[in-house]
Amino acid sequence: MAPLASLSTLVALALLVGSSVAKQPNILYILSDDVGWNEVSWHNPDMITPNLQELADTGVVLEHHYTNSLCTPSRSALMTGYYAHKLGRQVRLLFVCFFVVGDLFIWLKDLGYNTHIVGKDALVCNGPYTPTYRGSKTFSKKKRSTDKTLLHTISRSLLICYLPPGGFDMRDGERVAWEANGTYSMYLFADKAIEVIESYNGREDPFFLYLATQNVHVPLEASFRNLNITDMYPDETDENRRRLIAMVTAMDEGVGRVIQALKDNGLYDDTIIVWTTDNGGREYKDNNKPLRGYKGSLFEGATRVPAVIRTPLLESTPRVYDGLMHIVDWQDTLLAAIGASEVAGDDGVNQWEALRSPAASSPSFESPRTEFFYNMDFVPGVGIDGGIRVGKYKYMRGLMLYTNETGPWLFNLEDDPNETTNLLEFEPDIAQELQARLEAELENVVQADSILPSFNSNPANWGGAWSPGWCNAS
Repeated sequence: MAPLASLSTLVALALLVGSSVAKQPNILYILSDDVGWNEVSWHNPDMITPNLQELADTGVVLEHHYTNSLCTPSRSALMTGYYAHKLGRQVRLLFVCFFVVGDLFIWLKDLGYNTHIVGKDALVCNGPYTPTYRGSKTFSKKKRSTDKTLLHTISRSLLICYLPPGGFDMRDGERVAWEANGTYSMYLFADKAIEVIESYNGREDPFFLYLATQNVHVPLEASFRNLNITDMYPDETDENRRRLIAMVTAMDEGVGRVIQALKDNGLYDDTIIVWTTDNGGREYKDNNKPLRGYKGSLFEGATRVPAVIRTPLLESTPRVYDGLMHIVDWQDTLLAAIGASEVAGDDGVNQWEALRSPAASSPSFESPRTEFFYNMDFVPGVGIDGGIRVGKYKYMRGLMLYTNETGPWLFNLEDDPNETTNLLEFEPDIAQELQARLEAELENVVQADSILPSFNSNPANWGGAWSPGWCNAS
């Protein structure tokens, strides 16, 4: 096991609090949902995201940050440090329970952190594997991304598990939070995150707060206390597009309130703040422009996402980090940032020193990560369904979800970041080499779960609220 924190990092931690004994920094990790490449102000000046822009203006923008192309695979990689295809998480949106949920929380608790979750949980569905059983003090667990954003009473069934429609799905810990009904989720989640932050005013023990916003996932519902969304983006004539980008701004407003709470409670400069999204945008006008593709595919528009990190531990900010980074890297990177000495082997790459040092901006810099898997699966009768990047080359094959494209494709992302030219016929040797890499990875693929319908948690049996136990593993 390799050391994760250098002496310079530990010294920086000590200087941050002005003593020889460093207070471990708090961590605020904000994961939004379905935000496209073109939906943040540093990529698109027409977007109204002043609070995210403040993070960019005082931190490090990650211009080559990758995720899986769907929510649960990305969240699984974040929480465990393993590629989703090694967990059986590679193909579905919602899954049955699995034993590795919350590994990041367990590591942090062992290092003296109090851990909190606020927002959407798209990982588990059975009681013993819900976050409160995995070491987290949890506000809410919205298990289904198909839920209403404004009203927490759903009006349609979840197709994956064939659940009947209707029911309430918001909890405060294990208690059904009926009082939340009718509240816009971004307001609600921001309020609860602020409560957590305020509880640490004057305390020395550090916290890890994972804030998972529902915005901007469908349904398209934007809510502002004092602003009409038509007035906000008057030049956008497409109603769905206007609602979608207004949801981004509503998310930004909530993030801004949470960051202000850190400032008001004297915790802003003691906190590592990360913001990113779980995958690229859905198939809506311009949301991933100029990148190709949408959520559910393996094209860059689905997997290369906006991200930023802000903390005084980073030197010479603001700046841009052009090294490759994958969501699977955050576990090792954050553990290194707080001074952990080691971590069990996983698929993550510790990027902390690269993020911390301005040397990462020099032309001679070599990124700690040079390759990664976009995803991997084996479909009977079809074969390999996945993709890999090695250096500047990207190779992928299989049916792209939500499209009729099947590949295979080979792209030079250094020369062609928007994937306009398939090089398969021009670089056959490289394509063959990367195809062999995918074939070799098949031995690490865990078969994705097969979910059987269960009506154990039918709201009719639980006073009108969804409850754990709503799915079974075959």
